[in-house]
Amino acid sequence: MRVRAWYQWHMSRRRPVVPRRAPRPYNRTDRIGELVREIVASELERIGDERLELVTVTDVRVDASLEHAEVFWSSLQAEDDGRLDEVAAALDEQRWKVQQVVNREVRTRKTPQITFRPDDVLRSALRVDEILRSIHPGDADVDDDVDYLDGDDRGDAGEPGEDVTGIRPDVP
Repeated sequence: MRVRAWYQWHMSRRRPVVPRRAPRPYNRTDRIGELVREIVASELERIGDERLELVTVTDVRVDASLEHAEVFWSSLQAEDDGRLDEVAAALDEQRWKVQQVVNREVRTRKTPQITFRPDDVLRSALRVDEILRSIHPGDADVDDDVDYLDGDDRGDAGEPGEDVTGIRPDVP
């Protein structure tokens, strides 16, 4: 009898079950990295250094401890003109000003220390595209924005229920 009384008392004092909050779609470091990317991009535009014209902040990777953030940048104009070293030097000169803005705008206990790194992904993608176009030189005049869903360019899908594969079904 005593066990039952304790159990009833215990069950009446239980906390109500609170539904869990839905998990966030991105990690905290991803969210902070996106925030830092926006802040750095707007600050580089605001600075107005002529060496930093047409510099694009492509990505920011923040480590799990929020101590360091690598800011990846690219500048096709500077690459074509052979001024990548000049742009890297300008970014290093402006790093402290940009860091101060990041420290002021990011509302976390720790703010990551930023370092600038050139992003080679875009350059590599352009090189792959160039190689693919050299393999198929006749396709260079094909419009890249062709919509193949209308059925005119790559063959019609046919009417519903119509066999467009040309394969006969196995009939016993």
